[in-house]
Amino acid sequence: MLDFLEDIEDYDALFFLPDSEDDESIHIKSSKYKTPGLPVSATEIGSMWHILLFKCNEESGNVDNLDHFDAVLSDPREYISGLIPNGWFGLVAKKTTTSDIFMTDALDKFNSMMYNTLI
Repeated sequence: MLDFLEDIEDYDALFFLPDSEDDESIHIKSSKYKTPGLPVSATEIGSMWHILLFKCNEESGNVDNLDHFDAVLSDPREYISGLIPNGWFGLVAKKTTTSDIFMTDALDKFNSMMYNTLI
């Protein structure tokens, strides 16, 4: 796991986004739901998570390859540790009975970035 992710605990969502001030840096933010709800589809492997991923087009600075899906993750921090070095950015959010509203808002914001410069 990437060292800077080890200290993040007690979160419902992790954002890993390009730093607008430094092209070589990444901005990591954890968040808790205001209305957490109950977990959806937890298994013995882990909980179900919403995943939203994209890459930045280095020439235009726009969002490319925007995709979203749900998956079971044992440790989201470990999962994004593999994405970050490969140029992926996005959001991983715990799937709960109330998280669909959060993800709809996030997807709308990320979709709007497809037409705006990120970096």
